[in-house]
Amino acid sequence: MAKKVFIGVGHGGSDPGAVANGFEEADLNLAIALACREELERHGVLTLMSRTKDENDPLTEEIKECNAFAPDLAIDVHNNAGGGDGIEVFHSINGGIGKALANNIITEVKKIGQNSRGAKTRKNSSGKDYFGFIRQTNAPAVLIECAFVDNKTDIQIIDTKAEQKAMGVAIAKGVLTTLGIAYKAQEATGKAENTDGKYYRAQAFAGSKEGAEEMAKKLKEAGFDAFVSHY
Repeated sequence: MAKKVFIGVGHGGSDPGAVANGFEEADLNLAIALACREELERHGVLTLMSRTKDENDPLTEEIKECNAFAPDLAIDVHNNAGGGDGIEVFHSINGGIGKALANNIITEVKKIGQNSRGAKTRKNSSGKDYFGFIRQTNAPAVLIECAFVDNKTDIQIIDTKAEQKAMGVAIAKGVLTTLGIAYKAQEATGKAENTDGKYYRAQAFAGSKEGAEEMAKKLKEAGFDAFVSHY
């Protein structure tokens, strides 16, 4: 039976979330979540997103949708504010699979160059999980704060479409590890059939060895297979 993952997308519509440095958190959350969904579905995971466009997305509805979907895991994608630096992932005070999920996501996100503030828990005044998404969902759940929107340095890890995709792919890799699904890399020079029945191959070129190695590194970080050759 296929595994199922619910992807909550923080904020949206009349609630932009954190706004700074020319970015709105709601837009960043969506771009990262969409990339995560694409990567999970490429591995046969069934997914449901709380929103797939810019619209109001109340937490109560998000939780209701998640529990109705009955996923194996649930993640809520956010970005931070407050001038800090790095990713932090909150999990239930009860630990377990949620804690493993948080640590697996951090491990993969660090590989794309992001700093880590660690896997964390937070309690409310009643001693229960502070975040409703973690407290009220039935599945093991985490809340991901990818980067600080109001930190001019930290935002650079997700300030382009390619970097937002890389963040989403990294999160997906952490989810896949938790689900016990082996990651399948994509070929950087993948084949695709055109309407003329022929096959074509896309290649990237760089003049120096150092430039080629840097390009290959970025392709790998984005989830592709890549290699360096000379001619």
